[in-house]
Amino acid sequence: MESGSGSPLLLLPGWSQTAAMFYHQLDVFGGSHRVLALDHRGHGESGKIDHGYRVSTLAIDLRHFILGLNLDQITLLGHSMGAAVIFSYFEQFGSDRIKGIILDDQPAALTLDDETSNQVKKEAGVIFTLEQLTAICDALRGDGSMNATREMLAGMLSERLIAESMEWILTENLKLPRKHAATLLWDCALADWRKVIPQIDVPTLVIGGKASVVPWESQQWNHEQIDRSECKILEAEQGGYHFAFLEMPDRFNAIIGAFLATHRSSNGCG
Repeated sequence: MESGSGSPLLLLPGWSQTAAMFYHQLDVFGGSHRVLALDHRGHGESGKIDHGYRVSTLAIDLRHFILGLNLDQITLLGHSMGAAVIFSYFEQFGSDRIKGIILDDQPAALTLDDETSNQVKKEAGVIFTLEQLTAICDALRGDGSMNATREMLAGMLSERLIAESMEWILTENLKLPRKHAATLLWDCALADWRKVIPQIDVPTLVIGGKASVVPWESQQWNHEQIDRSECKILEAEQGGYHFAFLEMPDRFNAIIGAFLATHRSSNGCG
């Protein structure tokens, strides 16, 4: 999906989410930027191929997309797993063609060994044990995959958004075949980006939420590892859930717009 013209702002959805879910951002930032929202392989309107459901492969897909359109001086915005795709991009390609990034509520590690201290788990953003992750992936591959998806989403959304938009969000999620959703979740949840995040060398905005399933402390930790970064932690009443860009889009867009304006230069993010 695409709108507007100017400096490219490339939006990367999270696990099982779609480009269409960024409609608030496409509308607003299309007035000042060339905004592109990408459906990862198998997601949304992208082809349903049977292989490559790993974060590293999605980062390679992103690289091909950027080179194919000859995009440069890009600001990347990644929500949840979309931010993990950015981590993998930096690990593989560095900051080539990227002038700024926005990391929206993605921890450094979703799963760590049981022996890991609670403090380290909180800073890393751990939300699964290995047993929990295994059970979720098994459920996604089983006959109750739609209900398993619904339950996962319900834990990420406010009661208001569940009432208003759950069925649409669920429909968008189910565009990714559940067997591929399970494969990708397993890969994403076992990744550990703690050594990659400090390598980020472009202006960065980190966003977290006090009501998110992702521990907000993990977003503060991400910020502290990146030299040229700032951090915004949203309270629940500010839309500070996992889908802040849908919960309170005006607030979310104001934060994004301020970051873009602050870094508007040949070396910044505007």
